[in-house]
Amino acid sequence: MPQWTVSELTWTIADLLETEVGQVQVVGEISGYRPAASGHRYFQLKDASAQISCVLWRDRKLNFPPEDGMQVLVEGTLKVYAPRGQYQLDCQRLTPRGQGDLYLAFEILKQKLAAAGLFAPERKRPLPQMPLQIGVVTSAGGAVIRDILTTLERRLPACQVHFCPAAVQGDAAPDEIAQAIATLNAQGQAEVLIVGRGGGSLEDLWAFNTATVVQAIVGSQRPVISAVGHETDVTLADFAADVRAATPTAAAELVTPQTQADLLDDLTQTSQRLGRHTQNLLRAQHQQVERLATSPGLRWFPDRLRQHSQQVDDWAVAVERGLQRALTTAGREVSQRGDHLRALHPLRPLDQGFTLLRRDGQRLTPAEVLSPGQVIEIQRRNDTILATVQNTTLLP
Repeated sequence: MPQWTVSELTWTIADLLETEVGQVQVVGEISGYRPAASGHRYFQLKDASAQISCVLWRDRKLNFPPEDGMQVLVEGTLKVYAPRGQYQLDCQRLTPRGQGDLYLAFEILKQKLAAAGLFAPERKRPLPQMPLQIGVVTSAGGAVIRDILTTLERRLPACQVHFCPAAVQGDAAPDEIAQAIATLNAQGQAEVLIVGRGGGSLEDLWAFNTATVVQAIVGSQRPVISAVGHETDVTLADFAADVRAATPTAAAELVTPQTQADLLDDLTQTSQRLGRHTQNLLRAQHQQVERLATSPGLRWFPDRLRQHSQQVDDWAVAVERGLQRALTTAGREVSQRGDHLRALHPLRPLDQGFTLLRRDGQRLTPAEVLSPGQVIEIQRRNDTILATVQNTTLLP
């Protein structure tokens, strides 16, 4: 039995495939369509039970954009890719033949959910400006969680990540993703959720095209960022989410619109602006105080104050003099009224030498003089005056 090297065996197989099979036409569904940076395009051509790798070199033009789920007729040659030891179809021509089953299912469910209002723009919520509590739903073993954590740590180390792992591919994935979203909502700590996975074929991303995941995203109490696949991948979760990110890394950047360094720069600039504004305000107030201090009104204020003080002194002297005059006048009036009252005293005639007689000519005693209602005669030096004594007041 001859011994072969790996290369010899690989090239022998390649020669057999090219000579025995050669040019073929194959009908299948495009899956995992991936343009490379070189311009070459790679995808899988599959049916219900098998698939084959295909390559479409960049110099081979197409008159339509290939998409996952698209049914096509491929014309090409069967080749062997020696570095991987696998056969592939070297495509010369692609002809659309209709849409595959997965794509049709995608479109039907999309229309149904859209009609129910789950994709309506008015129900989408804005993201918080600077969340410090971020929830993440993705696979525990993939590169997505590492990319998200690395990006958040670089941009905003102060934030805290609440990670709830879930399968993102396979039959159990839709329920696990929905349950993880519900768990983060129940905890109530996360301010925003990132739900996503890395890229893949249409069937790889199918969990995010299910009604279960779409309804979980719509029912989330917190805003949801969908970050599924690469920039060209579109899922129903993208339509349901409040915001769609092209990649998981882009989602981490969206949720941190400003880095910690940006915030520190903003704080520094704000502090500097406040400092300058305060200095300008103080300078303006100081200039205003100086203008007021040198204004005629303030310069003359001490003189006016002394003049008013002198005027108050004048008023005090005038008031004192007025009071003195009033007191003197009042004293004089009181004295005059006293003299008048003393002159009206019933006993006053006696002091003045009058003789008080009754009508029968008998002299009255002082006690009788004070008896009211008596008519008396007041006699003095041959002058006779008649008077009536009323309540101790002698009326002439």
